[in-house]
Amino acid sequence: MRAILLACLFAVMAAPAAAGARHQKPDSTAGYYFLLGRHLESAGKIDEAIDAHKRAIELDPTSAELHAELAGLFARQDRVFDSVRAAEAALERDPANREANRILGSIYAALVEQRRKLRAGDVTSQYASRAIASLEKARREGVPDAGLELTLGRLYVQTRAYTQAIPALRRVVDDQPGYTDAAFLLAMAQEAVGEPDAAISTLETTLLYSPSFFRGRVRVAELHEKQGRWTEAAAAYAKAQALNTAASDLTARRAAALINAGRAAEARVLLQPAAEVATPPTDPAVLYLLAVSQRQVGDLAAAEMTANRLRALAPEDVRGLYVIAQIRDAKGDAPGAERALRDLLAKDPVDATALNYLGYMLAERGERLDEAIELVQRALKVEPANPSFLDSLGWAYYRQGKLDLADPALTEAAGKLPRSSVVNDHLGDLRFKQKRYAHAAAAWERSLAGDGESINRAEIEKKLQEAKARQ
Repeated sequence: MRAILLACLFAVMAAPAAAGARHQKPDSTAGYYFLLGRHLESAGKIDEAIDAHKRAIELDPTSAELHAELAGLFARQDRVFDSVRAAEAALERDPANREANRILGSIYAALVEQRRKLRAGDVTSQYASRAIASLEKARREGVPDAGLELTLGRLYVQTRAYTQAIPALRRVVDDQPGYTDAAFLLAMAQEAVGEPDAAISTLETTLLYSPSFFRGRVRVAELHEKQGRWTEAAAAYAKAQALNTAASDLTARRAAALINAGRAAEARVLLQPAAEVATPPTDPAVLYLLAVSQRQVGDLAAAEMTANRLRALAPEDVRGLYVIAQIRDAKGDAPGAERALRDLLAKDPVDATALNYLGYMLAERGERLDEAIELVQRALKVEPANPSFLDSLGWAYYRQGKLDLADPALTEAAGKLPRSSVVNDHLGDLRFKQKRYAHAAAAWERSLAGDGESINRAEIEKKLQEAKARQ
């Protein structure tokens, strides 16, 4: 168990050299053998050193320090089972003995990492709690110990004790701001307790000291992505990609962030070279995103060609049908778009994206509004909090004239998608119908300042002026 030795060796070698001096030795002969054991170990005479420590214990069997010293020697020799037994003997005599707790906790922490058993019949799920209990007792008030705090922080994260993990890992990161493993664990704990901005700050500080921390850059991008900060996510993915050009999946992730940020033209430029690669076969995600970006910039012919390439490359990939439906809708071919979407739903009746798209398309055309609502409600059963789906539901109710039902859905959607021009346009229409003209004007101003996707700016500007005139 060489890896266990490394963990234990760190723990034991970090023990104060004065451990022997602290030992209360009622019998000077025991003290002699204690010092002899240390001398023999330093001379490489391990068996003789073990015998000397055992002799010291025979002479002073109540001493926890002597058992802890023997546990440390066994740990340094990778005799893990013997080390645990000696540490447990020390704790039987003094449950608060720091060195014995440190050794025992370090061993169990290493076993957790390796997913290995110490003894047959052990319940390994208990190892983490044993390690935590021992290492907490090994702490010294006012004495910083980065190794111990890092081990404890990792165990806290593994056991989902995130509120305990944060202060432990914060002590490590504050002491060593370039320590990437500690920063990554701290960011995980901060995100888990609902503090994504703190997690981003932690990683970005560490990146100042360790700019080549690839995993940290990717995680920053992912955290921005989860918050819907698409511009920041795209920029973070670009920095990660600059560190590792071989990470091909970052192209698609960066392009998706650009598309969501309303920068489809940039996404198309990024994706085009990757889509032209013939060997190995192009990633279907790259083709899908390229087709979406081409559609959004108005190059419908190129988008259709790319979508057909996707369907030929991956016939079972429903994204091919989905993007074709979008293209046909953009061309004004509503029946063709509907057929493509129903083909999608025939393959997967709970495809939330297809359900929402078809429902929204019907609502936008003012057709079969009851069916539109039913389709979007099915999508929301799959993704209950999806703000785009809420917008579709609210818009369908609005088109039915059911303003009381439209209000909560559109209000929530606009709150979650503050930069979506189309969602704020819908909210503005609702507020105007409700004769809440100041609120309508504010929504249309947000629409004009937003991502600009799928709106008629001249029409919104006209509505904005009318709302202001009625205030």
